[in-house]
Formats: sequence, structure tokens, C-alpha cells
Amino acid sequence: MKSAHPIRINVDGAPFRIGDLVRIVRLSDSTADGDFLNKYGRIVYFEYSCGCGQSYPDDPMIGIQFAGGGIAEFWKEEIQRIGTTR
Repeated sequence: MKSAHPIRINVDGAPFRIGDLVRIVRLSDSTADGDFLNKYGRIVYFEYSCGCGQSYPDDPMIGIQFAGGGIAEFWKEEIQRIGTTR
């Protein structure tokens, strides 16, 4: 998925940090791809302007890159932090 206006730096008040290692633990939307459940990835951007009801700064769509290079967007409640790069 290609984001319209990705923010690739940390945002004060965002629920995660760029580079956090995460796992997809649930899907909140019936249109989400179930193949991502229990997959691991790294947060690469925040999106606040794709028209999905996001709010700045605490509720962005969160871009996650998975092994193999694919990127998909998720809500904060769908994600569990498992580590950081710091």
C-alpha cells in the first residue's frame, strides 16, 4: 500500500515510534487482509490524511513493513510492540 502523505519521523503523542518491532494481533476492519494476523514487522511511517478517521497525533494509520518488503497500514489497537531498535 502506498500512503499519500507518510510521516517517516517520530511524532510526539503517537502510540508507537518509527522503527518499533511489532506483531499484528487483531484486525478491526472487515476489509483488512487476514493474512497479516500474527505477522511481525517494523513501523516505517504514520499517516494522518488518508481519510480513514485518523486524528493527530494519537490515532494515525500506521505503516508497517514486513519481511520481503511489503507494507500495509494498521490501527494502533491492531498492533502489539515486541521491541525497539533503540
